Amino acid sequence: MGNILVKPGLLNGGEDGSGLLPGKDNNRLLVVIDWIVILLAFPAVFSLVAEYGFYLTSAQTSLIQILDLGILWIFAVCGFIRILLISDKTGYLKSHWSDVLILFLISMLLFFPVNIAAIMQSFIPGLVPKAIAKISIVLTQVLLILALVPPALRYSQRLMSFNVQPAALIIMSFLLFIFLGTLFLLLPKATLNGSISVIDALFMSTSAVCVTGLVVVDTAKDLTMFGQTVIMILMQLGGLGIMTMTTFFAYMVGSGSGLKEYATLQTLLGEESLGRIRSTIFQVALFAFSFEVLGAWILFEQFDRYPFASAPDRLFFAIFHSVSAFCNAGFSLWSENLMAPVVQNDMLILSVIMVLIVLGGLGFPVIANINAIVAHRFRRRFFSMISDGPVVENVYSTDVVQKERLRERRVRLGLHSKLVLLTTGVLLVTGTLGIYLLEVHRTLEGLPVTEQVFASLFHSVSARTAGFNTLDIGHFTMPTLFFIIVLMWIGASPGSTGGGIKTSTLAVAVLNILAIVSGRNRIEIFRKQIAQVTVTKAFSTVILSIFYISCALFILLVTENLPFEQLLFEVVSAVGTVGLSTGITPALSMTGKCVIIVSMFIGRIGMLAVLGAVIRQRSYGRYSYTEENVMIT
Repeated sequence: MGNILVKPGLLNGGEDGSGLLPGKDNNRLLVVIDWIVILLAFPAVFSLVAEYGFYLTSAQTSLIQILDLGILWIFAVCGFIRILLISDKTGYLKSHWSDVLILFLISMLLFFPVNIAAIMQSFIPGLVPKAIAKISIVLTQVLLILALVPPALRYSQRLMSFNVQPAALIIMSFLLFIFLGTLFLLLPKATLNGSISVIDALFMSTSAVCVTGLVVVDTAKDLTMFGQTVIMILMQLGGLGIMTMTTFFAYMVGSGSGLKEYATLQTLLGEESLGRIRSTIFQVALFAFSFEVLGAWILFEQFDRYPFASAPDRLFFAIFHSVSAFCNAGFSLWSENLMAPVVQNDMLILSVIMVLIVLGGLGFPVIANINAIVAHRFRRRFFSMISDGPVVENVYSTDVVQKERLRERRVRLGLHSKLVLLTTGVLLVTGTLGIYLLEVHRTLEGLPVTEQVFASLFHSVSARTAGFNTLDIGHFTMPTLFFIIVLMWIGASPGSTGGGIKTSTLAVAVLNILAIVSGRNRIEIFRKQIAQVTVTKAFSTVILSIFYISCALFILLVTENLPFEQLLFEVVSAVGTVGLSTGITPALSMTGKCVIIVSMFIGRIGMLAVLGAVIRQRSYGRYSYTEENVMIT
């Protein structure tokens, strides 16, 4: 296993206590400074929430700006005192470089405002003083947020030291951000009419964090840009995993992580090796952000043909849909989703969204495995470092490739990657053919053949946890709805941004059935044998999923006066974190919305993970009872 470095946390700061004052006094003062920085978070959050969440008078706005400057001054003074007190200044600069950089930027803004204004005018000639003042205010708020990030990340790592199961930590992190998202959506500036019910705000927040896409209010017409930004941030956090995002940014700002945090991320990402977690997290975040940026850039260029009010609006549209597609969330800033006339038949735009959906739904272990193979072959081709030798499988990190003796090894797809890619390909082809054959003389009638096939392919991709639609799902026939229900229930792949029982679960279950009917007592594929514990987890996942869907559907049948097939579609869409709907979501009662909220949450976390968090883990002794057969007919 690789070395895991745990750097000092927030309150000890990594200093030895020596400096300008005697050791004990020095330590006490450093602790006081740390707590002052922590307490600064409260007025800072209050200021930001008041500025962006409420409609303020000019006098109130001026007071908020004074508060922002006051917080920055206190933060700057505390930062300089800390640097003066510590003895190992070089070590502090290396381990807390992000704090020092932010302190430098804050100092520049506070001490040299005239120079900064001159720099602005040199870059943007003709900039009026009013515009300069507005930009300065925005810079102040940005620096205020940045100043809180490193301390918040280090403090969050202290919470990992508590004796809590990894599954419980994942659940608590999702619940925390669902709660915060609900509060933000309840702010007056989040909605155009200034108000939204608590249950609707909770529903929208859960749908965004669990990357589902079911909505009870119109994201395009009922939410302001602030509200839409909240949804986008929640999608990003929920799609990559809150723990993954926190650890990545902690790594970027130079903060270490503990064993408990790595174990939690091992559960979330499905990584087998604890020593590869750090490199895997870095790859996950870098891969996700790279493709989201690339997707947003392509969409931005293509949206040039669309009637947007300004370039910033077009850019926001592009970023929102790129994040929504890669995270398999299905939220759209068009009221009709992708049925909007301007985009419904735009194959280039829809192709970009499809590619992002597939990349986000493959799972990060598969992407890392492919990345390692590409890096390996690149070195082999251009540096001639590889010679025939033993084979290394299940290598999910380029970091591993760099550290191994590559001239004696080869890298290839692991069994998990092969199963995922094969199952994904089969489902895409089967889904496309199924939707095309079932709807060719109905919803698809009248379209050119190429558009019919393309629409079938798009909905085959989207049905497996993305939730975008270019056709009205409510007009699909009963067989098509049932077919899509099956696709939604299967979902994406493990370690991805999607939900469902997962492609690998389906593959293992089918292979086990084939093994049983053929008289074999083990599963073999690609010259490998699948572990029995994997088979047990696969069938447990299938049974628990069917059981929960049945219970949730029964409750909805009691509380809602709606057709059976529409309620079944809604429940499976929620459990699979898909977001497709026949249009009944806003019409659900409060009880119905609560059932869907719980379904989205369980679908994102996983039924086994939820049960594992609430049921106490037991350790068994080193003994086993005698086996006895039970009749299964």
